[in-house]
Amino acid sequence: MELNLNGFHHGAKTSKSCDLSMSTTLKDENRISIFQQKRIRGWWPFVKSGELTGKVEAEFHLVTAEEAEKNPVGRARKEPEPLDKPKGDECN
Repeated sequence: MELNLNGFHHGAKTSKSCDLSMSTTLKDENRISIFQQKRIRGWWPFVKSGELTGKVEAEFHLVTAEEAEKNPVGRARKEPEPLDKPKGDECN
């Protein structure tokens, strides 16, 4: 995936409002520079061959190298916890 950080499109506020029209109406007034905004959050559609194939909710933060070293992503977090095994009839 390639992201244009100078011409980043605003995301939808909700999953329901994230639809195919977001990718077909890519007007310049809907674009922002993440270098100016520094932070953006929303829902974006995945489109393949003109068809909506999925949606992603994401939040982007632009930080300096110093800020990134102070607070590295993924560190100092709890390890993933396994799910309980399903209960009920099991197929053999």
